[in-house]
Amino acid sequence: MVEIAELTSNDTLRLPARVAALFRPADRFMVWIEGDTLYLKRIMPRSVTTIVEKGPQDEPLSLDEINDIVHEVRRRRRAE
Repeated sequence: MVEIAELTSNDTLRLPARVAALFRPADRFMVWIEGDTLYLKRIMPRSVTTIVEKGPQDEPLSLDEINDIVHEVRRRRRAE
């Protein structure tokens, strides 16, 4: 698929509708340039499952610890 994006006068990159439909308004992207090529890579937040799996392996997390993790992930998503 080849589409044309447009840089507006207020430095906003307007994506074609078919491309924009693939993302959410709060999605964030890494941006870099190599020569005359602009790259955009969506930054995917870690899921709660990933965070819990990387927690301490010696003893299970308490319900309070799990609750704190869930609230932190939700807070980060709202901030984005």
